[in-house]
Amino acid sequence: MEVTQTVSGTLKEFDWIAPHAKLTVTYLDDQGRAQEVSVATGSPVVMSRQGFNANDFLLGSKVTMSWHPNRDGAPGGELAELKMEDGRVLHGHGGFPLFPGGNPGGPPAGEGTPNVSEKPPATG
Repeated sequence: MEVTQTVSGTLKEFDWIAPHAKLTVTYLDDQGRAQEVSVATGSPVVMSRQGFNANDFLLGSKVTMSWHPNRDGAPGGELAELKMEDGRVLHGHGGFPLFPGGNPGGPPAGEGTPNVSEKPPATG
């Protein structure tokens, strides 16, 4: 997946679902016409390992998104990276360090949102 496309726009939709989350960004094309593109992202587990949770994706926020377009030419594709308004970067499938807190500017290792497979200790 070496081909990427990049746009700057507004986060319109975000679905924090497994096995792959989905996001939609609206933007203006070179002719000034409103366009939108939807892409698949990693799973919630992959995103939480980068220090993100569902509340980080604020609809209406300004983002810059790069993605690998679908090979058949259909609109959309797979997320390469999403630069958030606060400066943090969500990397697409496999494009990030595999350790907690691997997101520059994200929480230190061992802090932040736990993997969804982790459960708090039983009490009682």
